[in-house]
Amino acid sequence: MKIKGRRIPVRRFVCIVLGWLHGALIFAPIYAGVVNFFNPDFSQADILLYHLRGMLVAVPVALSWFAERYLRNIVMYLIASISISALTVEIFDSWFMFIPAIIICFFRFRNRLTGETHSLLDFAVYLALPLFLIPVLASFFYASIDRIYQVTAPFCAALYFLLCFAQRGIARIDEYIEMNRTIRNLPGRRILLIATAMLLIILLIFAAILLPPLLLNQSEYRYTPPPTPEGTAATPQPSDTQQGDFEDNAWISALDSEPNPTLTFIFRLLEYIVLAAASIGIVFGIVFGALRLSRMFRQSFRDRGDLVENLQDDKVETVREKRQARDRPRFFDRSPNAIVRRRYRRTILRAAKEPPQPWMSPAEAEAHARLAGGDMDRLHDLYEKARYSADGCSRQDAARL
Repeated sequence: MKIKGRRIPVRRFVCIVLGWLHGALIFAPIYAGVVNFFNPDFSQADILLYHLRGMLVAVPVALSWFAERYLRNIVMYLIASISISALTVEIFDSWFMFIPAIIICFFRFRNRLTGETHSLLDFAVYLALPLFLIPVLASFFYASIDRIYQVTAPFCAALYFLLCFAQRGIARIDEYIEMNRTIRNLPGRRILLIATAMLLIILLIFAAILLPPLLLNQSEYRYTPPPTPEGTAATPQPSDTQQGDFEDNAWISALDSEPNPTLTFIFRLLEYIVLAAASIGIVFGIVFGALRLSRMFRQSFRDRGDLVENLQDDKVETVREKRQARDRPRFFDRSPNAIVRRRYRRTILRAAKEPPQPWMSPAEAEAHARLAGGDMDRLHDLYEKARYSADGCSRQDAARL
């Protein structure tokens, strides 16, 4: 199959279509359950019809996939998102469906900016299977919801399991072929045919085990609360006459007191300042955010199948050198070596107009401070002995300073 001049393998296209359907399988029983909750007089045929109607959510998912992949301009993407949302409202004949359509387009927009390969909209996960318990539990506890969901929801869960298994199997086959593509004389076509045939056989076995028992299942359950014992009297509520009188008097006294005009002016001025600052910040944030999003959206454009994007933090291995601690004597160190080194450092800093660089040797630091001869030569020898000698300075050396 070809999409926009590129040939896509059939197995990969099947994987993409399964990604569009996985959200529809989750959405269909939940959508039918919500509609049935507000319309308790629905028949089982109407409920099954709404199950099929809920599968049409795959249409905005597929259209948003094409918009994310092939629209470069952010304005065009926004127009496409609004059009997809309007089409979703028309398909389901409900303005409430505008919200999930906008959410789908928003997540597509986010995936475009972040450059994610797989998202929850395109890749089925086994962790989504508990979501099918929602319509089952609702039909078990609420009498307004038909008990047919105890059959349809497990059937949709079994279909979702098969879909997830098939999509992951296709992804594993593609990963193996891509990993060993550079191997010479690799029988790739043969491996692909064998692996695909084994995947189809396993899917048929799973379908034969799971689907017939769920289709033939006719057991429906309903929770019935235990009967309440008769003769129970309602607990008398305490009288609130005194409390109401006290609150009325408090309101009257609060209304009689006049506010201070100076405080009123100050609070009103502060309110205007806060509103003006918030308005300026909101306008600036909207303009700056729109420009930044437009730039990021353009930089992440897919050109000829190659994704041009900024590398994420987990894909870039940076070498950060550990910051070395400065080689200075500690504050409470009163050893002869520390005394000599502190004296040498104070001498250099007092004489130099600017502190010496960390890479300078003692001779370069003295030349930088324009110190030479006399006592400086003796201090230089003691400093090198204190810092570089294994024995270090003695107390007599420190006392000579």
